[in-house]
Amino acid sequence: MNNKLLIIDGTYLAYRSYFALNKSNIMLTDENGFSTNEVVLFFKSLFNLINEHRPTHLFVAFDAKEKTFRHQMYDMYKANRSKMEPSFYFQLDLIKQILSSLKIRNIEKNGYEADDIIAKLCFEYKNINKLIFSADQDLNQLIDEKTSIIKKNKDEYFILDNANFKTSYGIEPYQVVDYKAIIGDSSDNFSGIKGIGPKTASKLLNEYQNLENIYANLEDIKSTWASKFIEYKDFAFRNKVIAQLVFDFHLDDIKEDFLDLKNIFLSSEATFLIEKYSLNSIKINAEKLIKKLAKN
Repeated sequence: MNNKLLIIDGTYLAYRSYFALNKSNIMLTDENGFSTNEVVLFFKSLFNLINEHRPTHLFVAFDAKEKTFRHQMYDMYKANRSKMEPSFYFQLDLIKQILSSLKIRNIEKNGYEADDIIAKLCFEYKNINKLIFSADQDLNQLIDEKTSIIKKNKDEYFILDNANFKTSYGIEPYQVVDYKAIIGDSSDNFSGIKGIGPKTASKLLNEYQNLENIYANLEDIKSTWASKFIEYKDFAFRNKVIAQLVFDFHLDDIKEDFLDLKNIFLSSEATFLIEKYSLNSIKINAEKLIKKLAKN
């Protein structure tokens, strides 16, 4: 059987889990009244993804708490995002503890985002089929013949891959960084070239491939567009650096053996945490998965 690596954007899944159950007004707590909504739904979603997509290997990436090199370049980077409540971070730490105690490899790295860690995994495993679970548009730049992303459209999930990407976005995956450099990204709180919208950006990238080629051919494009590119040149190239995922850093213990799904094990630490916070559903799902893997 060919190996398949499932890469989870753990920060995204934690946020989604926290807000989904809170919005439903369902409060899950342990016997001491400690909220466990986020933890329960995180692991429910994780096991569902494993059962549906049947990977051979698994990895979870998290954002670090510290600011990244992008904040140093642009101090307003992601400044529009509100700070979460303490309960979110406490549960996030518990999620990481449980993942580690189950022998599921998960990493955060100071100075980098989960997206960069995912890019690092994709770089290290170029020849393995990889499936990413995240809603972050930055990760679209990683899509290639071996790398796809699980996306949600309304209430349905679909696989965004190299074959259907241009139909959905009008550009190729390798042009995502240049596209964001031109139009900006409100979710990351940086603006693009004013007066140049998505359709124009796509048109120019289809003709000139990248930002550098657009600037090399300004005399051939519409004068009103060219003047905007000249005016906002510094912003555009700054944006490109911000949007580009990086992987020129070291991560410990990311060899295939460490990511093998068959490593999952209900350790004494995992059992202690599950019992302490009344998380029996995690134990049940882990036991089911371990039995299934043992048969393969």
